[in-house]
Amino acid sequence: MKIELEHLRPWSFSKVQKAKKCQYEFYWRYVEKVEPLEKADFLLIGSGVHFVLENALKTAFKREKPLNKDLLYYFTALFKKEEPSVEEKKITEFFPNIIKFVNGQLKRAGKSKISVAELELAVDRELRVVEDFSDSSVFLRGKLDFVFSKDNTLYIVDHKTNRNREFDNRIKTQLRWYALLASARFPEFERFALEVHNVRYGTVNRFIFTRTDLLGFKARLLPIIETLEDELLEKTFSDLIPSACETNCKWCDYRHICPAAST
Repeated sequence: MKIELEHLRPWSFSKVQKAKKCQYEFYWRYVEKVEPLEKADFLLIGSGVHFVLENALKTAFKREKPLNKDLLYYFTALFKKEEPSVEEKKITEFFPNIIKFVNGQLKRAGKSKISVAELELAVDRELRVVEDFSDSSVFLRGKLDFVFSKDNTLYIVDHKTNRNREFDNRIKTQLRWYALLASARFPEFERFALEVHNVRYGTVNRFIFTRTDLLGFKARLLPIIETLEDELLEKTFSDLIPSACETNCKWCDYRHICPAAST
């Protein structure tokens, strides 16, 4: 099967990272759409915590009153129905930090003109907003965990469950990606405050981006995506070049079928 433009676009941050990491892994995930044998435990836990947290945020702002643990247990049970193999206890360990965060946001952003959890944003090649997240014209897209505004600043919160307290360049690039999408959707804001909420530790780290910062990021990002498209478009699996190494292969979902997997 040849890689078509529809396999490449729309680009998300994670999709770009996969394409840069290993062409074989990208092919199996986005072209052949091979299902992994199993989901890693830490990914299941992360997904479960995100599910509970986002539903808790939506409910708290809809009701305009603080959360309690009973509601979090309810959302955990819902997630358990979708992912029966997840250990609920490993999600409930995050409850104290979830309640603290959500109730804090309710106080901080309760009177905000904009207050949205799980906001889907999409733009075309010229970075014009596309209302339909799955439209064929979408070039870049992303889902923002939580967004609210204050004065001339748009706050964008991204939830993480990482054990590592440090934030590397990959995370900062992801934040710039989200800010770039938000700047197209909300042209009235001049500043974008990206807050990384580590649910494991209950901490928040903030990075401020201006429109000037984002213009520079756009100028660097587009050539990267153009290069990836040149490298992948119209290629078959036999044309691709794997990037097999201990680090890449250790976390790859397709090691069991990869002829180049590092041992």
